[in-house]
Amino acid sequence: MLEAFDFTALDHAPACPEGSHPAPEARAVTRADLKLLCEVGVLALAMERGEAALPIFELLDSEQPHNAAGAIGIAMIEATAGRERDAFARLRTAIATRRLCVREAKAVLVVLLMGFGRHGEAKPLRREILRGPDCGARRLIQTYGSA
Repeated sequence: MLEAFDFTALDHAPACPEGSHPAPEARAVTRADLKLLCEVGVLALAMERGEAALPIFELLDSEQPHNAAGAIGIAMIEATAGRERDAFARLRTAIATRRLCVREAKAVLVVLLMGFGRHGEAKPLRREILRGPDCGARRLIQTYGSA
């Protein structure tokens, strides 16, 4: 499912305020570090080892609170563990509050809703994504089937 799009779009790590430099032991996580961690987390999900990647997605979520990528990973782990209500709530919150990877969060929500038999809830979101520009989220929905 995740191969259809890349939700690893990460902002640059926040710069240090003028005149302050972190101590060597307190270095900030860089954008490249976050991107690599996200890729490792996605691989873990693909290998059905999502629980092992939970700390990665929690770090992504805390370091990039405006980005839905961490929430997507956590929600997929929750859904796999049978906590679909938690996954739905997490994705809906991310859709409402995040700026980056929102279309991807909507696409994952659609797939999870459909997977758990909640086609009526998935239908409006699915239509919205299919009307939008061609992107990974749209391709994911197209390949998943109709609601």
